[in-house]
This record gives sequence, structure tokens and C-alpha cells, in this order.
Amino acid sequence: MSAVLPGRSRSARAAVTALFLGNGVLVGGWAANIPRVRDLHGLSDSGLGTLLLTFGLGAVTAMALSSGLIARAGAGRVASVGGIVMALLFPLWGVVSHWPLLLALAAALGAATGTMDVAMNAYAAQLERRWGRAIMSSFHGAWSLGGLGGALVAGVLASLGWGLTESLAPIACVVAAGGAAGLILPPLDGGPAQAAFRLPSRELAAVCALAALCFSGEGAVADWSGVYLNTVIGTDVAWATTGYTAFALAMVAGRLTGDAVVARLGPGRVVQLGGALAFVGLGIALAVPNRWVVDGGLIVVGAGLANIVPVVFSAAGRIRGTAGVAMVSTTGFAGLLVAPPLLGNVADVAGLRLALSLVLVSIAAMALLGGAVGRRDVGPA
Repeated sequence: MSAVLPGRSRSARAAVTALFLGNGVLVGGWAANIPRVRDLHGLSDSGLGTLLLTFGLGAVTAMALSSGLIARAGAGRVASVGGIVMALLFPLWGVVSHWPLLLALAAALGAATGTMDVAMNAYAAQLERRWGRAIMSSFHGAWSLGGLGGALVAGVLASLGWGLTESLAPIACVVAAGGAAGLILPPLDGGPAQAAFRLPSRELAAVCALAALCFSGEGAVADWSGVYLNTVIGTDVAWATTGYTAFALAMVAGRLTGDAVVARLGPGRVVQLGGALAFVGLGIALAVPNRWVVDGGLIVVGAGLANIVPVVFSAAGRIRGTAGVAMVSTTGFAGLLVAPPLLGNVADVAGLRLALSLVLVSIAAMALLGGAVGRRDVGPA
């Protein structure tokens, strides 16, 4: 029997926010330190690619298997343990040296990250329904802030000459604190048969497809916007970083204000209008070869995509509880893994501008699938 939780428990909301913030800090800190990991261990480009793929496969595998564990132990507890395990593993990038151990570390860290991702989103979806209005975007806004903060801290510590292990340790402490905050969460009822494997219903399959499209779009911008500015538009390397920064800041702003937008428009229209906005922004960025215009277009893309992932997780939780969240996480992360290298292969043959034009197709499909999350399952703000 689940514990009694007031409909609007501020302590529970604060603890879930801490989980998302901690997870984001680690992801941002990891992304910023990838070049240092490569240099420390003398990895080739293919070796680094193998390491990143192993991390991704560990995450996807854990996401697919996580619903049973969450059903037995509770989403809050699993999210907390996942965060603490991530914090313990993270500094080992500066200690482990042998290739098999590096692969094992990547797989284990990916598995902990994936498990925590499903668990915290499952709890957030349940809490949102208890809360009675849209609050999911605020959690994902905390994740985005954490990602920017983790990357910023990693860059500052590296510039001060800190070694890799010393730089990773403070980030790990923040992640551990976020994970520990989740221990105060009482169990919530996650819905029937959440541990059983079943093929997704037509409604959930559409939500999973929407997740894959949105995650792949975000991944494409993260991995290729800088390259596009540098090689196609002709900016220097320093300016090339501004594209993703502009995109990420727009995502943060959109998510921190997104709950009110979702409550006002409804999730279906948020997906449809957000997809249309992202389509226009990316279209402008690809059509006008000017660095200021490209950055402006990426701001529009970030604003458009900002709240699609939060409403997707809310819809998945409504449709099939934790199992639905696990399916959406798995398909979304799979899209994140597959799309960027696929675009690279297309770019080798047809050029990067044409390759990124394929993202326009996925964004258009995303907007058309907006009806999959169209049911308003929380009350107005």
C-alpha cells in the first residue's frame, strides 16, 4: 500500500527537483570532460566512439529493464540509489586505466544513469497527477540548468589546472546530494501491471515515436550545430560554440516557464505549436548563411522543443505508469544515440546542410504526432 501523500507536497516536489538537477549536473559534467578522458587515456576517435556507445548501450538496456525494479523497490528509492551509484562511479574516470575496465565503467555508469532517468521521471509523472496541474516542465528545467552548471563547473576547474579526478569529485558530490534528497520521497502507487512486459498500445507507441523524434532532434542540434557553424557558415571555433549555448539557454527558459504554457494550451497543442516553431527556426538557420541568423534560429528551435519531452513523459506515465515511462525513455535515448552518427554518414555523402534538413522532416512528423499526448490529464494552473 502506498504512503499517504498530500496532493501538493512541497517537500516531495523539492526532492524530485533535486534528483533532476543532480542527474543534469552529471550529464553536463560528463559531456564537458569527454575530451579530457580521451586525452588522459590516449583514446583514438574510434576508441572514444566505442566508449560512448558502451555508455549508451548500458543506459538503454537499464531503461528497458528498469520498470520491474521500480515496481519492487519504488521509483523514489531507485532514483536515489541510481544517483548515489552515479556519484560513486563518476570520479573513477581519472583512476581506471585499462581498456576493459574503462568499458565496464562506461556500461555501469550508463546503466545507473538510465535507471535513475526512468525512476525520477516515473515518480515525477505520478507526483504531477497528485499535484493536479502541470509541473513536469519545471523538473526538466532543473535538469537543463544542472547540465549547464555541470559543464560550466567542469570548464572552470579545468582552466584552473585541476586534474581529472579532482575536477570530477565536486560534481560527484552534487550528484550524491541530489540522489540523497530523493530518500525522503514516500512510495507512490505507480499503476497496474507496471512490471509486466507488454507490447505498447497504439497510443503509447505514438508517444514512443514522438520521444524518439524529439530526442534525436535535440541530439542533432547538440552534436552538429557547432560543426555547422564552423564548416558551413565559416565561423571560428570560439563562435561555433555559441549555437548550442543559445539553443540550451532557450531550452532552460522554455522549461522553467513551461508548466504555465502546458496548463494554458494543453499538451497536444504544446507539441504541435512547439514542433511548428522548431521547424521554422531550423529552416531559417539552414536557409540563411549568417552566423547571427543561425544562432537566432537555434534559439527558436530550443524554445519550440523545450516542453515536448516533459509532456511526453507525462503522457507515458498516464497511459501505463512506470512501464510507459521506461518505454519512452528507451526509445527516446535510442533516437539520441542513432540520429547524430546517421546524420554524419549522410553529411559525408550529401553535405551537412542537406543532412540537417532531414531533422526538419522529423520535426514535422513530431508536430503531426501531437495528438498522441493531447488528453489534458491535469487541471488548469
